[in-house]
Order: sequence, then C-alpha cells, then structure tokens
Amino acid sequence: MSIAKLKKPVARRILGIDASTNSIAFSIIENDNVIKYGEIFFEGSDIYERILDAKRKMAATIDLCFDNVDFVAIEAAVSVKSVHTGIKMAYVFGAIMGEILKDNMKVIEVHPITWQSFIGNKNFTKSQKEDVKKQYPGKSENWYKAKIRDMRKEITNEFARQRGVITNSDNVSDSFGIAYYAAHSLTGES
Repeated sequence: MSIAKLKKPVARRILGIDASTNSIAFSIIENDNVIKYGEIFFEGSDIYERILDAKRKMAATIDLCFDNVDFVAIEAAVSVKSVHTGIKMAYVFGAIMGEILKDNMKVIEVHPITWQSFIGNKNFTKSQKEDVKKQYPGKSENWYKAKIRDMRKEITNEFARQRGVITNSDNVSDSFGIAYYAAHSLTGES
C-alpha cells in the first residue's frame, strides 16, 4: 500500500451531494455498489422558506436516506453568477450540512471539473467545440455553449446509468459522479 493511500480517510459508505437552492440530489455508494440515490426538492416562496424546508426535510430523512454514512463529498459551488446567489447557496448548504453531519464524519468539497474529469467528462477541447459548430452551423455562441453543456450532462448521465443509477435528473447523476470520485480518489479501503 502506498503512503498516499495511508493518508486517505477510511470510508465504508460514501454520500455524494449535488445541492442547490431548490434541491439536494444524493447518491450513496458502498464498495462500488449503489445503495440509494434520489433528489429532495425544497419548497417555499422565498429563499428563507426554502432554507427552513431544507432543514426540516434533512432532519426527517437522516435515518431513511443517510444512515451509516461516514464520508460526505459535496460539489463546491464555484460558478455563481452573483454574490447574492452565492450567499443564498451558502445558506442552504449550511442548513443541509447542519442536519447531515455527525461526529467523526469527514466532509470534503469537490470542484465540478475535478470529478467530471475523473469520470472521463473533461471540458471540450477546441477541436470538439469546432466539431459541434460544424454539426450545427449558424447558431449563436450562447446556443453552442448550451449545447456543449447538455452534451456533457449526457456523458455524466450515461456514466451513472452504466453503473445502475437510472434517473431523469442530471443532478442525481452528478451526485453519483461526486460519490464515485470520492470512493476512488479520496478515501481508502475499509
């Protein structure tokens, strides 16, 4: 066993989280087996009502969804359009994590491109972007960005499907990619 492997926390059951101000998507894996996955939506007419709903729903589902989890990998919120949005996300993340965390649980934030690259879904190269433009000529730059984003989402969805996560939610597929990355890069064997 390498020294790098010795420094990794031992984790038996890993929870991957893709959270937003509207929902928490989660996947739990253990020994490369998918245990549970899903998405919990928050309700409310404003951010404060959704924060309260997030807190209540997390408290109510801890034993049902997140039982015996000993490692949490949550996607870092790195690309927010405004400081105001970033603050709202921090409020919701705090409500979620405040309910999920327990003593001795290891939590780590994972940047999107880190786990995406690990599962084989790197940013498109210049050549790949040009291929999309050739395949769909005459569109706007924003259209191409959206198309490439959708194509990359489908790559993640397919990665998750091939490993038993059958869902219509790209958020759930993302949470699985995060958990998979954590299981294979951030933790040691139990």
